[in-house]
Amino acid sequence: MDISRPLNKTMPRALARAVIPGASTAGKPVFLGRSGKRSPVSSGHAHKRARRAKSLPRKVWHGFATRAFHRLKTGATTVNGIGAKATSGIAGAAVILVAFLLTGCAKPDQGILPPQRPDVTPSEQPVSAMPLHLDPDPIKPMYTELLAIDLPTVVRVALADNFDIRHARQAVHATQGRYEATVGAAFPAIVPTALFEHVEGSVRATRGNLVGVGFDTFQPSVAIQWVINPGRVIYDILAARKRLLASEQQEKAVIQGILRRGAVQYYDLVLAQAGISAAHQGVLEAEELLRISQLRIATGTGVPADEMRADARLAERRQDLISGMKELYDASVMLAVTLHLDPSVTLIPSVTLLPPTQLVRNDLGIDELLGIAVAFRPDLESVRALVEAATAQQDSTWWSGFGPTLALSYQYGGITGHASNFAASPGVSFSGNSVGSGRILDVITKQPLRTAIHRPDQTFSFSDQQRATAVASWRLALSVFGELKTAKAVQTQAVIQAGRALDEVRAQVVSAAQASQANRQLIGLAHRQVTSAEEALRLTEVHLKAGTMTTVDVLQAQDAATQARLRYAKAVVRYNQSQVDLLAALGLLDETTLLAPESGGEDETAASTVEQQEAARNAAGGG
Repeated sequence: MDISRPLNKTMPRALARAVIPGASTAGKPVFLGRSGKRSPVSSGHAHKRARRAKSLPRKVWHGFATRAFHRLKTGATTVNGIGAKATSGIAGAAVILVAFLLTGCAKPDQGILPPQRPDVTPSEQPVSAMPLHLDPDPIKPMYTELLAIDLPTVVRVALADNFDIRHARQAVHATQGRYEATVGAAFPAIVPTALFEHVEGSVRATRGNLVGVGFDTFQPSVAIQWVINPGRVIYDILAARKRLLASEQQEKAVIQGILRRGAVQYYDLVLAQAGISAAHQGVLEAEELLRISQLRIATGTGVPADEMRADARLAERRQDLISGMKELYDASVMLAVTLHLDPSVTLIPSVTLLPPTQLVRNDLGIDELLGIAVAFRPDLESVRALVEAATAQQDSTWWSGFGPTLALSYQYGGITGHASNFAASPGVSFSGNSVGSGRILDVITKQPLRTAIHRPDQTFSFSDQQRATAVASWRLALSVFGELKTAKAVQTQAVIQAGRALDEVRAQVVSAAQASQANRQLIGLAHRQVTSAEEALRLTEVHLKAGTMTTVDVLQAQDAATQARLRYAKAVVRYNQSQVDLLAALGLLDETTLLAPESGGEDETAASTVEQQEAARNAAGGG
């Protein structure tokens, strides 16, 4: 299936955002083109291509916001119209703020259609290579029991209860909460208040004299307060949305990483079992050689040295079997940790035949592979979102230091109370006379009592109150320059991190593609080696029985056959792992693409291939 058409439609939208750091042509940034090739483009053309990927409403709002913020930042007072530009800039920011608040609770980037994923799955699987034989008979449980498992089960269990995926999902929830809190901070706050006050004693009256009072006041109210820095709120919301997008993409990257780890560890388990099968086959061959050597000695046609060599070889093969079991147990424990299973249970592959499984077509060039990876790797999308978040945070810092803070408040409530009113006697006054002063002091400190001027107690009915305030303020401090410097450094670090991530992705794609190509070639050669080595062993054993070859010849043939089986098992498993790595490096690894080659017809095809090869081998031996 040709993917050039969908790539041409979808790739430029994502590739226009992926600048390759450190590469330039005549001072212009270098971008990956449709085929993944490096081509210099102008900055304006790059922005035009990037904006083309966005939906129309977001594009319109983005242009409107950019122009409004530019006017607001560059606005200056004039002699004839003081604050005219600043007023228009604040008004524009207010309009933008209202638009952000109306859409703030929506899911980020929900209006942007994701690019169409290219289909890289091959139309058919290669059937020329011999499938890998897996013999579960010699495997014993490590502690408790054996549990047969296949790749689809590994995928389902890994996606269901993996700790890393659960942790990433909670990180998304945390970022979602911070985003909602940022949006909520832009809205007015409702402040209900209930104030009760009891005063008894002396207070200063409006004329400065002290009077004795005793009253209770109860004042309930509800206030709506809105304290906001418009520019800071807008950029804080933008930064929070980008961080949420980054966390969502990081969750996808974690899921792909867990799928890759589970598949690779499953194939490691398969390789360990293939090693056990080879070691077990070597034990059977060594036992047969020892039996033949003992028979020859019993008949007088053999020598004790041959028997000792055969016995030593049998001990060596049994050691290989024990080492192979240890490798299987280690692989089982590693896979159990990934799947969150009991590590004391020994996991073994449930399949008996493992053919080479191709996941990515061979007709895709390295430029196309790199282009797909840049467009669809979720970790790259995550770092791009973090760069945009750092840029928005830098603008938020600028507004925090130089932008106005608007405070609007409206309060509605009521007041009621009870007063026990008494005032100081008219005859009591301050004077220079010590006697008079002592009398005043006595009145103030000892007798907050009702005096001659006495008014009866009063209870006031509930009366309403309304208050409205509007404040615009600026806070100018030298610390803002340090904060701006820090924000700029953080934004630069994000750009550097994005460039490094892009380089790592490119390296992973190249490495996985090269590994797939090399292992595909090794499968054919290793298959040829197995066929020749097993046939040579069979002929050597025939000649040993006929007396035309020695035990040393058989031992050498057994070594060659065992090494050939291990090489072929390693080639098949490493090829399957490299295909998983390549699919993950492209950012296309999921349950569907990983299990797409799984079908019921594979075992039948592999079995028929084995039967044909066994028949041909028997025919050659009979001839």
